Amino acid sequence: MKSIRKRHKELAHATPHKLRHTGATLAKQAGMSLEDISEALTHSDTSTTQIYVNTSNVVPIAVGALTLESLNQ
Repeated sequence: MKSIRKRHKELAHATPHKLRHTGATLAKQAGMSLEDISEALTHSDTSTTQIYVNTSNVVPIAVGALTLESLNQ
C-alpha cells in the first residue's frame, strides 16, 4: 500500500479494508449475488458479507475509477 500511496496521492486514505468494502459494494451494485460475493471474500456466512456491502466505509467511486485507470497504464 505504501508504494501505491506514494504514486497515487488520491489514495492517501484508502486501506486494504476499505478497498475490500468497496469491491463488495461495487460487485453488489453490478448485480453479483450476495452468495458469490461472500465466496469471493472467503466469508463462511453471508451475514458477514452483508456488513461489507452498501456501507459508508468505501472509497468513493470516482477515486476508484481514477485509480483503476492509473493502474492500467
